[in-house]
Amino acid sequence: MINSFEELFANLKSRGREKIVVAGGEDIETLKALKETYDYGFGEGILVGKKDEIEKSIAVIGEDKFVKEIIEAKDDAEKVRKAVEKVKEGGTLLKGKIKTATLLKGVLNKEWGLRTGKIISDVFVFEDRREKNPKMVLVSDGGVNLKPDAKVLVAVINNAVEVAHKLGIETPKVALLAAVETINLDMEETINAGIISKMNERGQIKGCIIDGPLALDNAISEFAAKKKGIVSQVAGKADILIVPNITAGNIFGKMITYYTNYSFGHIIVGTKVPVIAPSRADKSIVKLNCIALYVLCSR
Repeated sequence: MINSFEELFANLKSRGREKIVVAGGEDIETLKALKETYDYGFGEGILVGKKDEIEKSIAVIGEDKFVKEIIEAKDDAEKVRKAVEKVKEGGTLLKGKIKTATLLKGVLNKEWGLRTGKIISDVFVFEDRREKNPKMVLVSDGGVNLKPDAKVLVAVINNAVEVAHKLGIETPKVALLAAVETINLDMEETINAGIISKMNERGQIKGCIIDGPLALDNAISEFAAKKKGIVSQVAGKADILIVPNITAGNIFGKMITYYTNYSFGHIIVGTKVPVIAPSRADKSIVKLNCIALYVLCSR
């Protein structure tokens, strides 16, 4: 089981280089991350964007050995279209100097995008360092689905479980988060959690153990779960946290980003190839973590 991003980097070294196609290759932090994937031995870049600006950014890095190819594109829409076309030949798609909404619009294009018919979702992964032995914890969905109903939540869970399996978590424990740990008929997220937990209990959702509704403290703290008298295989030991809507997931992710020094990354899954869409504000180490997650999940 992979318990940290450093373990993930070491795991990927022997697998060869993955082509990383960057839509918006002018971004310096993205280029720094690409250089690191090259140095670690698992990546090389294909940059799509304004060639003169890309070359200026490469000059700031001080070397170009990590760049396999540069493809000229004049505006953001063209960057995405050309990057999507290129990634269909092999490799992965990484968001550079463009907006996430622009990237997703291209990815979901019915004519030339990367749609599969599956529901796509964002999976955020971070190192939980509260204990002596840290572990990877997954959170979904804070990036794509605004207010998922029970059907969409099942797809979100399945996507997250696939990533957990790639990380070596054989039977991930999934907590369906809410403000309370009891079903309240006035709180839709608690009703959805109860339905989905029963579906898992009866074998309709496989490859994981699900419980909910659970408040966050009960999901991640055995002490809190015990104090509240919650008897559960998941409570206090969750590997995957499923949030009720994009607002909760977005806030959770940004709290991890700015209030802790935990390592984290995230990818979009459910497409023909996983899509890497870090925030434009993310530093190169975060982009490196995102790329590493993709390479793991693509093989």
